[in-house]
Amino acid sequence: MAKIQWVDGPWKLIELPSATKSPNDHPAYYIANEMAFAHNCMLRGLNAIYLQAPHIPPADVPDFLFFIKSWGEWIAHHHHMEETMMFPGFESIEGVAKGSLQGNVDQHHAFSGGLEAITAYATKTPAVEYSGIRVKGLCDAFGDALSEHLADEISTLLAMDTVPHNTSAASQLLAKYRESEAHARKQDKTVVPPMILGLCDKTFNGGNDWPKLPFGAAAIVHYVFGRKHAGSWRFLPCDTWRTPRTLMFLGEGNDSTG
Repeated sequence: MAKIQWVDGPWKLIELPSATKSPNDHPAYYIANEMAFAHNCMLRGLNAIYLQAPHIPPADVPDFLFFIKSWGEWIAHHHHMEETMMFPGFESIEGVAKGSLQGNVDQHHAFSGGLEAITAYATKTPAVEYSGIRVKGLCDAFGDALSEHLADEISTLLAMDTVPHNTSAASQLLAKYRESEAHARKQDKTVVPPMILGLCDKTFNGGNDWPKLPFGAAAIVHYVFGRKHAGSWRFLPCDTWRTPRTLMFLGEGNDSTG
């Protein structure tokens, strides 16, 4: 019997670098592993949108459009932060070749127009004019380029192991990442934390605890931050505790494998 379609496709998730390299062996490995987790959240969001788009009942369209808008704005913010803060910070460190991250920035341009288009659609389209086929088409227009970029960037980050381990430069590398991470946490708490936790999967690659949270933090996200837009988080593939669940809107008889 075929399994219910889940969000491990149609755009393929990224295997964690920790499958072959310990994040404790070098800051570059840690950074790449953390980024792979984040990138998989982005891919699960894309897949969740794509798979559910044709099956959204009219009454649920406003919530779904807000989910798409929130996802698109989060990814745009992430890549802007990389271009203006994270990547220049990495390249300022001795041992990271100048321009070595530029290829990743160039890849941003390959999908940024499509990402802007789907975000604009979600922001401006009246619920009565919603088209699931249109949403799928918008995803198709940039999904491959986004997926390719998200996978390729992990290899670029791993290559920063040219920075000698256990040196001040290695410490700076990790500090630059932490600085960017702190900047990312300044986004709207009623939107980004509940969305990201619902795009995480604690069972992925044999089990994981990403992102690490203080005790009780997930409950705060769920019961406090997540309440404002709770209707939109119904489309997420996991609950706030990062446990996978069946997608709510797949239509009748959707049993294709994921």
